[in-house]
Amino acid sequence: MKIRQIQFAVTVAETESFSLAAERCNATQPTLSNAVSQLEKDLGGKLFSRTTRKVEITPFGRHMLPYLQAILSAESEALAAAAGFHNPEQKLLKIGFSPLVDMHMVASLTTPFSRQRDDVDLFFKECLLDDLADRIETGAIDLAILPADIVPDHLDRLPFYADPLFYLPQHGVSPSDASVVSLSDLPDDPVIMTGGGCGLNKSLEVLFAQEGKDLTPYPGYAMSYPVIEDWTWMGLGAGVLPKAKLSGGHVGAHRLVRSNGQAAEFQFLWVWRREARDVSHVHAFLEFIRQNGPRLVAGQVRLEAV
Repeated sequence: MKIRQIQFAVTVAETESFSLAAERCNATQPTLSNAVSQLEKDLGGKLFSRTTRKVEITPFGRHMLPYLQAILSAESEALAAAAGFHNPEQKLLKIGFSPLVDMHMVASLTTPFSRQRDDVDLFFKECLLDDLADRIETGAIDLAILPADIVPDHLDRLPFYADPLFYLPQHGVSPSDASVVSLSDLPDDPVIMTGGGCGLNKSLEVLFAQEGKDLTPYPGYAMSYPVIEDWTWMGLGAGVLPKAKLSGGHVGAHRLVRSNGQAAEFQFLWVWRREARDVSHVHAFLEFIRQNGPRLVAGQVRLEAV
């Protein structure tokens, strides 16, 4: 495998088009197609289903995509670390997060901070929770964004944002005709979960336990949030996803509320080791989000509501 082949494949997955991917990667379409074909040969399976009209990622492709993205992320991390060593005056702020995090919310804070501090480069690292925890403890990242229910007690924290939850009924089994449904009224259908590394499973377990509601996981697990939507449509089970992870075209999702009528939601926090605050540019960012975070996040929420 070569990095360029992986870049091509990930871009095709993002654009769902070989021609658009070639344009974005500044390559000819035959070059990109040949590189993806060679990668598929190395991996022993087709990543994409190609017709004259559209490109779709295969089940094998969905399985492999997070690993390919991790390779590209590791390359970026190595290059950023090297640049920081050679140019110590240019500071690097390293932020890690799970796939459950809404990147629009992250950008609502990091973009204005970058405008103020052009001497600080931002490096983002998407990780599963075990990897994220190790990176916080070793100082490989300065800050992390985590669901509130799974933050270790010894880490310092600041509130970030709340993401409302939606219930995706098992195909053909609707809990209500209304757009809003109470968690206590949900049918006892199995709930489709992920592999566990993003924080969705643990956060749902805490939520259901708080409401005194049994949570029955579907025996298999999905590799991505779109797969959860696909499986609910196939009738394999129900799903619960935060708003940020619902596809734009999904229909039939019910906004989920607690038994007291309050919105069911995931709370996300900024977390860091106490020692990280001693680093000047980390301290500056923490002060920035402490002073400006609530206003900027509120503005993003209003924008999404329009």
